[in-house]
Amino acid sequence: MKIVMIGPMPPPIGGISIHIKRIVQRLKKSGIECDVYNESHITLSQESVYPIGSYKKFALKIPFIKGDLLHFHSISRSVRILLGFYKMCGKKIILTVHGESLLDQIESSNALVRMLLLRSLRSIDQIVCVNEDNTKKLLALGFARHKVATIPSYIQPVESEDDDVAIPDEVFDFMAEAHFVITANGYIRFYQGQDLYGVDLLIDLLKELTVMNDNVRILFALLGASSQSTEEQQYYDILRKKIREYELEDQFLFYEVENTELYPIVRKSHLFIRPTVTDGYGVSIAEALFNSIPSIASDVCIRPDGTNLFQSRNGEDLLRKVQEIMEHYSEHKQRVMSLSQRDYATDLLDVYHQIVGQKDPESKVTLDECIK
Repeated sequence: MKIVMIGPMPPPIGGISIHIKRIVQRLKKSGIECDVYNESHITLSQESVYPIGSYKKFALKIPFIKGDLLHFHSISRSVRILLGFYKMCGKKIILTVHGESLLDQIESSNALVRMLLLRSLRSIDQIVCVNEDNTKKLLALGFARHKVATIPSYIQPVESEDDDVAIPDEVFDFMAEAHFVITANGYIRFYQGQDLYGVDLLIDLLKELTVMNDNVRILFALLGASSQSTEEQQYYDILRKKIREYELEDQFLFYEVENTELYPIVRKSHLFIRPTVTDGYGVSIAEALFNSIPSIASDVCIRPDGTNLFQSRNGEDLLRKVQEIMEHYSEHKQRVMSLSQRDYATDLLDVYHQIVGQKDPESKVTLDECIK
């Protein structure tokens, strides 16, 4: 069996790119051949990883790509509309929906684009949603039950000492000097005019916590710092100015991630927080819980079992949840240690085997006919 993955590979590291990296590792470990067509604009000198370059040119090449199954992770609406065409060309196709982009596209498109998008997606072999809420919404739109599955995106990393070494010493020094370390990660991004990853909430949270305990620190693993837009750069400056005004320079650290894994940092933390305005699942929460780190997240979607929820954008509620965990930390630590956390790589491999093993009696169109 040969799987062809279409989506971003690190760098930069992000939820989708780290998911693809880890499933590729698992495929190869299982002896399954895998090619990756990389959406990232950074050329990688890795075996079986190929740059996409221009998506317009790449779209014409897809019908000629050799593989038993094409697994798309792209969030592009245009690419998703084309999936039905590739299915007509005899390809077996899976699309993973990592966040809210697909439902947003369906709701915001005009009647014609919406029809093309829905017709395309209904024709492919499988849609994998990372949370049950999106699965239910697709079923309500008339998608066939056997073609929509919920598989959370968390896959345990193939661990390496190099992952620890790649993280600067000052990051671990910053963490070691605190009595209680809170970590979070994400980008400087906006969603409907709000701070998507809730960095502003974390700064305000730390200000309140230091009134009661001056040995609390927050580390924010910042992704994509070098590719921020002008608006994002300006907001990043505002956030850093706010940290200075609150006199929190020694207690709040922006670690500008280049190409390092999160799990070595999470393991040295006491608490992980994901205060996102919208989300698909939260791979980083699953990573924290897998490593027995208590976690708090906004209530914007279904979260991994064991997550403590707070009302989205409610700083007072977040503060209450953090204080409660700090005051009863040993109880919360024991609770997450007792959880049975799942690694979903096997679930995804099962889907691959199921689809590749299926015979599609309706797929009788030849490649030449498809191109014509």
